[in-house]
Parts: sequence; structure tokens; C-alpha cells
Amino acid sequence: MRNITVLFTLVLLVLGASYQSSAYLCGTPRLSDPDANTTQPFPPVDLTIPALPTAPVLPIGMARTFFAPDFRSMQQYTVSAVLRGVGRFCYIFVEEAEWNTRVTAETVQSMVRAFDAATPANPQRGIYSTLVDLFGAPPDIDGNGKVILLLLNIRDINHVNRYTAGFFNPADQNLGVLRNPGFRRFPIRSNEADMLYIDTQPLNPNSEMAHNVIAHELQHLIHWRHDPHEATWVDEGCAGYASFLCGYPVQEHVAAFERMPSVSLITWPETEADSLPYYGATFLWMLYLHEQHGGIGTVAEIVRNRGTSLTGVSDALASKGVTEKISDIFIHWKLANYLSDYRAVRLSLMPHRWYRSYPSGTQSGRLSNFSADYIGFEDAGGLTLGFSSDSSASNAAHTIEFHNTGDVHVQAIKSSDGNSGSVVLPNTVTEAILVPSLQAETINADTRSTNYQYSATRGAHITFTSAVLPNPVHPRYWDIIAKSSESLVGLTPTMTLVLSDNAIERPYKEAQAMYQVTQDSQNSYLYRFSFLLEPEIAPESIIYQISLDSRIVDTGSLIE
Repeated sequence: MRNITVLFTLVLLVLGASYQSSAYLCGTPRLSDPDANTTQPFPPVDLTIPALPTAPVLPIGMARTFFAPDFRSMQQYTVSAVLRGVGRFCYIFVEEAEWNTRVTAETVQSMVRAFDAATPANPQRGIYSTLVDLFGAPPDIDGNGKVILLLLNIRDINHVNRYTAGFFNPADQNLGVLRNPGFRRFPIRSNEADMLYIDTQPLNPNSEMAHNVIAHELQHLIHWRHDPHEATWVDEGCAGYASFLCGYPVQEHVAAFERMPSVSLITWPETEADSLPYYGATFLWMLYLHEQHGGIGTVAEIVRNRGTSLTGVSDALASKGVTEKISDIFIHWKLANYLSDYRAVRLSLMPHRWYRSYPSGTQSGRLSNFSADYIGFEDAGGLTLGFSSDSSASNAAHTIEFHNTGDVHVQAIKSSDGNSGSVVLPNTVTEAILVPSLQAETINADTRSTNYQYSATRGAHITFTSAVLPNPVHPRYWDIIAKSSESLVGLTPTMTLVLSDNAIERPYKEAQAMYQVTQDSQNSYLYRFSFLLEPEIAPESIIYQISLDSRIVDTGSLIE
């Protein structure tokens, strides 16, 4: 336990230092299909590969041909490589075309040292020992007790500052020729090895970032051994966490999430160009569980747990004595992200919209499951924030309020049966953030979504016009119809009836909610209140009061 504490302390020191990094992409999600039964045998075809020498002895200078995926065509091609380095836990093969150009003997020596002996987080422990001690050993399909690192120029479509820096291919954990969903179900050949593919262009193999990628990909290999069907979002979150544990930078992925914090935690995008914020989100989720729910052991249990997606995370938390539901933890997490409530990172999330003048009008948005939006309001003192949603129990909305005293308060917007509610901000609030979220722990949870509406008004701006309609059939029934000057989102007007008799007023019916009725010809909502007047009560003695957020907005009598 002391070693783990020291490790985490060193990680904090590393993350606090300044560094530069590139936003790399992991190719593993494109080669994995958690919903499929990994890879399936395929009838033999005429593909040959040189026979391997007897494990575990592999000599420096040995040549080997590997099969590698071309991410542009999702077809395989062959890579001629030579063994250039041997470590206690690794073999390093280098594509021949890259030797003494992008990769040198010094490159290989540095990589062996990082894998075997030292990381930024701990100069006495390498990547392999750090991750194996926490998550367990990787598989050993080739029986040589080592992990092969193949340094090659990965064939992909490079984007500006985004490229496939490395990957683990689950196909290599099978034998012979097989069908892999990631390859469009074409027949492919397994390398029959425990191996990671590390890019050499544009990734600089001489950089610390290359070592970062190795830590990321090694977690995928280990995770595959425990749970080959793990959901991509969990696997990628644990991989980012693995880099973090070794002391390597994760800031570029975190920065992408800061710019787009409304992405769903539990889904993974189909296109690589859109995936950067998801890396940041899933890493921060694992870091939050680390800091708030059991430390390193919790994430290690998630890696080892055979359950997938939310089920695996929930089972892992339960095994660590955490009784809180994941949906509730997610609510706390969404708020922690804006408040930067972490020990190891500093966040500055970017709301997708700011308001500076009011009323805002009725605005709408859409939430994927396990996602949150952040909507900012300046000069927010005295604002009424209204919120409504298509969803029911799975929806939540909170406000983060920054006061002129320096205090920061968080409060939930309580919803009525109609999935709507509102909150009045104190006059001391200088800035407020509305944070709606959806968190439905259901079967096929990743397919859930909801629409929501919100508005920001200063209550004094809203007025009502009303009319009294006696019932034409039963003269003792009365209807009071009201129309607001603005659309109400999350706000419900209430009706109070007062009995005025001989200049003495006393309550007749306490405040009750008015009912929303159909829209009128101008698309404005009308509100209705119906009641029975007892025979002994004279209609001319009844005064009605319409209130909004405890402020009377209109008044009148049954008989003017």
C-alpha cells in the first residue's frame, strides 16, 4: 500500500509540471467488437508466415514478418521487421524501413528502459511492473513471457494533430486465419503473439509520448485477458488511467473534453475524428472513481471484473463497498467537472452557450444517456431558471451559483410530476451554470436520449392576462383562464381564492397549481383553474390571485 501511495504522489507531481503533448488516437476500438464473440475461425487460405524459433529465446537481429492492419482499407498487409531490443518483459521489433531513420539504437534502449525499469511516476518501476502489479498479468499466447512491441509506420489517415499512435489487435490472441469484425469480416491472419503496435510517423518514437502510448496499449492487452467483451468506453477510460498512473500526460484528451463536455460517457463515436473528447471523459470518470470511491483498487477491480459497461463498473464498486448508484455518482461527477473538484487535474469546462440579457426565451437541447450540458448565465442575480424534460426519473438538473461573496452553491431543480421545475437565484449570484443531465441505468442504456427545454427570466418581467368564464351548464362552477406574457419553462402559475366580505378578507382556497391547456392561435399556452363555489358564497365576494414564484402577477374578481 505504501508503494501505491508513493506512486500516486509522484503522479500528482508529474501532472503539476508543464509539458507538451499531441492528441493521439488509439486504434484498438476500430479492431474490437465487444458485441461479437471476439474472432471466429475461418477456413484456411493460402497465407503463410515464417515459422517462429522456439520460445522463449529470440536473438537480436532476428527477422520476422508481421501482419498489420491498414486503417485506410481495413485490410492486412505484411511488415518486414527485425528484433532490435530485448528487455526483461519485452521484445522490440522495428519495421526495416524505419530503422536508422525514425528509430535508432538509442530509441530502442529508451523504450526498453521505460517498459522495464522507470516511468515519470516512479524511477524504480517500469510500465510493465506498474500496470501488472495493479491490473494483473497480460496473456501469453506465444509462451515467451514477454510483450512484443512492433514499431512501424501505422497506415492511417492522419488528421491535423490527430493520428493513430498505437493499438492492440485482439485478432493476435487467436490462432491461424480467422474472421474479425473490425476488418469487415474479411479473413485475416493472426500474428499469434502478445503484441502492441506503436507508430513511428508522425508519432516521435524517441519521445515520452511514445512511452505514453505503450502504457495505454498495454492496458488494452491486460484488459482483454480479463474481459475480451468489455465496452470500448470502459476499456479506453482504463487505458487513459494507465497512462496517468505511469505519470504520462493526459492533458490533450482532457482539454478536448473541456471544449466539448456534453459527450456521452457510455458511448463511443463511430468516426475517429470525433473521439478526442470521449478519451477525456472516460479518463476523468476513472480518475473520479479513484479519488472518491476507493482509490487505485477500484479501477483495478473494474479492469479485472468480467461484467461489461455499466454492469461491470457497478459490480466493481459494490465489491469495494460502494452502495451509491452509478446514476447518482454520475450526477456528482458532472458537477465536479465544472467545479474542477479533483486533486490530480485542473479543469476549465466550456459551456456550450452563455446568456447575458434576459428574458432568454424558451430554448431547447438534447441529451444522450449519461451526458450533461453546461449553460451559463451572467448577471444572474434574481433570475428565475425554468427547466423541463421529456424524461422522468432518469433526468436531473442542477444549478451552480457563484456569489459575489465568493461562495459557490449547488442546488437541484426539483421537478414536478410533469418533469418540470424552476429555481429563483438570489440577488447575490453573479454567474450561474445550468447543468441538465440524463442517467438511465437500463438495458441498452446507450440508446436512451431525451429532449429538454429551459428559460431564464427575471420574474418582474412576466405578466398575465386573465378572464373568468362561468360554466353555462352548472352556474356554481367557474373557470379562470390565464395567459402569460412569455412562455413558461419549468414554471407553473398558482391560483389563490380570497373571500372578501364587509371589507374583511380571508382565505377561501389556498394556492393550487393551474393546469396547462392547449395552445391558442398565437402558439401561447393557456392555464386554467376550475372550482365549485358553494351556494352560500356570493360570486361577487370572491377575489382571485394568480402567482408565479410567490409573486402575484394578476388579480381580479369573479364578477367585475
